[in-house]
Amino acid sequence: MSLLRYDARTMVPPRWPDEQGRLIPTYPCPRCGREVASRFRGFRVENLKGLGWGLFQPTSYVNWCGHAQEIIPMPLADGRVTFVPVLGEAR
Repeated sequence: MSLLRYDARTMVPPRWPDEQGRLIPTYPCPRCGREVASRFRGFRVENLKGLGWGLFQPTSYVNWCGHAQEIIPMPLADGRVTFVPVLGEAR
């Protein structure tokens, strides 16, 4: 019996379309450099509570590459939220 082995270094990154079918912008994972999507688009302030997240509080999620990404939710004037990535470590 042969086992299939996948090499994560040669994996093709997934493509994430938005509601209109356009590709969502990507950025490199801070840990491994693989392209990951900025998936949290259109979140509203009231959506954060359901996730257990709060404004101005660092939180994290796991990208498709398996690495955690730390973010800080910041409010926008229209009631939506933008997520500011935390890069590096505090000293």
